[in-house]
Amino acid sequence: MRHVICLLLFAAFVVLGCSQTGPTAEDLAGQAAKSYYDRLLAGDMEGFLSGRAETDSLPDDYRRQLLTAYEQYKQQLEKLHGGIASVTVSNVRCDSTLQLMQAFLLLNFNDSTKEEIIVPMVQQADGQWRMR
Repeated sequence: MRHVICLLLFAAFVVLGCSQTGPTAEDLAGQAAKSYYDRLLAGDMEGFLSGRAETDSLPDDYRRQLLTAYEQYKQQLEKLHGGIASVTVSNVRCDSTLQLMQAFLLLNFNDSTKEEIIVPMVQQADGQWRMR
């Protein structure tokens, strides 16, 4: 009986010792996706664009086109729903086949409607998560 108790205590210490502390990769990817959409919500189109992977070497003309498209998207959401009130992370899933995280964001609009979007996130060499 004493051996069983010792074994159970040992197993409990192993489980507690192996439990992960700090944010998971899913947490970090979800927080990054939310932060980029918060920038869009705040009207920071450059900040939103900086959240996309591999935008460092975009030609100036293409960069301007993307910024204009983001502004038009924001205006369209304002026209349809009164704009975005808040953004929350509803789920994040690892897609090992595509080697990315899928962040599920809930866009809460000012007219009380909601829309869930999926934002594919990739981890960069510097450890930062960016939208794909």
